[in-house]
Amino acid sequence: MNFSKAIFVIIVFSLFISNTLSQDINSKRYISTTVTHGDNSSVPTPSDDSERIKYKIKIEKDTTFFSLKADIIENCIINEEFYYDIVTKYKLFKGNEIFFEIVPDISSPDIMTLFTFFQGMTSCRYLFCNNYSQIKYSKIEIVDQPEYSLIPLILCYVDNDQNSTEKLLQKYLKNNLISLQSNDEFQEKILKNIKNGLFVYYVLNEE
Repeated sequence: MNFSKAIFVIIVFSLFISNTLSQDINSKRYISTTVTHGDNSSVPTPSDDSERIKYKIKIEKDTTFFSLKADIIENCIINEEFYYDIVTKYKLFKGNEIFFEIVPDISSPDIMTLFTFFQGMTSCRYLFCNNYSQIKYSKIEIVDQPEYSLIPLILCYVDNDQNSTEKLLQKYLKNNLISLQSNDEFQEKILKNIKNGLFVYYVLNEE
């Protein structure tokens, strides 16, 4: 490829990325990307004041499959296009430990970047909102939670200027966590009332 053709390709690619981002912002869509760390990789970083939420999971059973997932919620319904969007997955064995960190960056007024850090990998989810709303998040605690099941971690949501969703969630907050007895209760009282957002959780399955 000669120099002039290379410049043309770069310009076309740049216009494509710009147009894609513009379309996503205007339609309140979401984008996901994963970067594997390497000597020449450009790894994005969250703002300095973002909360860093650390998780450590010890595997207690033989041959366990771990999946971290992020579901987009649109109009109170899980968007089937992004349903079971897998951030990452591992095959693990009894005694193994997995460490990861989730960092919701809400420093921008109209874009939330949800960073997930595993060893050697950074994953980003971008959630957009319009000028009349804002993005917030809450951590989740399910009291009666079987170990090998869907484990809710974080709920990110788009709220209106009356803070309607935040007021709803405050009814269920305990120690700054959404605290409910079961996943079924969380589904009925919380998820079904979230108009737009991102639900992050992990799943452990035996072979």
